[in-house]
Amino acid sequence: MKIVTLKIDDREIKTEEGTTILEAAKEAGIEIPTLCYLEGLEPYGACRVCSVEIERRGRSRIVAACCYPVE
Repeated sequence: MKIVTLKIDDREIKTEEGTTILEAAKEAGIEIPTLCYLEGLEPYGACRVCSVEIERRGRSRIVAACCYPVE
């Protein structure tokens, strides 16, 4: 599988493609609060407690970390 490199809180993290931001953060020891996320179930993203700001090509937006795949 392809390895993706991303930055969370100015820390460079490497993880497999298809991993969510929430899973990548957990692997790196970074805590993102959640409410509706339950390991083993399909992510729903309804509560938005895990909302994070992402930046891509100079533009930023808010996404649910439990549902959004790393890029």
